Amino acid sequence: RCALVKYDRKTGQFQATEIGRIASHYYCTHETMQTYNQLLKPMLSEIELFRVFSLSGEFKNITVREEEKLELQKLMERVPIPIKESIEEPSAKVNVLLQAYISQLKLEGFALMSDMVYVTQSAARLMRAIFEIVLHRGWAQLADKSLALCKMVDKRMWQSMSPLRQFRKMPEEIVRKIEKKNLPWERLYDLGPNEIGELIRVPKLGKTIHKYVHQFPKLELSTHIQPITRAMLKVELTITPDFQWDEKLHGQSEAFWILVEDVDSEVILHHEYFLLKSKYCQDEHLVKFFVPIFEPLPPQYFLRI
Repeated sequence: RCALVKYDRKTGQFQATEIGRIASHYYCTHETMQTYNQLLKPMLSEIELFRVFSLSGEFKNITVREEEKLELQKLMERVPIPIKESIEEPSAKVNVLLQAYISQLKLEGFALMSDMVYVTQSAARLMRAIFEIVLHRGWAQLADKSLALCKMVDKRMWQSMSPLRQFRKMPEEIVRKIEKKNLPWERLYDLGPNEIGELIRVPKLGKTIHKYVHQFPKLELSTHIQPITRAMLKVELTITPDFQWDEKLHGQSEAFWILVEDVDSEVILHHEYFLLKSKYCQDEHLVKFFVPIFEPLPPQYFLRI
């Protein structure tokens, strides 16, 4: 019923499904997997994705106490993703606590703090499970949203914020200045230290910010495509790291997902996990894989990493 195992009536044997493997890997209960199976749909919005998370079986014992309602209401007004449910609903409480955690909001109530710890201890694990289920189903747009959400939970920052917030030595007021400029992140790569210093009107910090920008993981990609049959393409992907490795920041490795999407960016045709290790951070990496082609022939596919 929860699609975790297959039963062969002839042999009497059980076999784990991919959904079952994900449940086992991320320690998800069968109730949680049943909820995800029922509620995850290809075109869910971020609002609905937060709602699906808040309905996870792991949170079935969370209740809304009378003395918490006022603080929860205030938090609900401050978090960025709208919550449809009323504050009386336990799922609304889970949702608002997760958003408060990402936003790094301070809580007043001691009981609310302990509930937030409980929610956030499971958040990274459950979000990764949601992402892998979506990846397995090949839903490109939802995979992008759920992976972004995984990173938001991990880093405790919203996607709209500057990636420079991840560098702890960066002064808060400088990050806010950069965010107010609304400058695309890619544009910062093109600026020299002096130009960055002028942009934020703090010339002495230009060199530091330039260094941080070029420590942010960035990969150069080139592809060689070869038709094998009318229904199959061979892809040779050359990945060249284009950033400065710092073991204090990057550790021993950095992980990436390689995704090939159809012409409408709706279906994932191929996905692959790529781990870049520090000792090979200066080298080119060749990844080979095969992608199906369907009639009528599409004008292009999209490759994202």
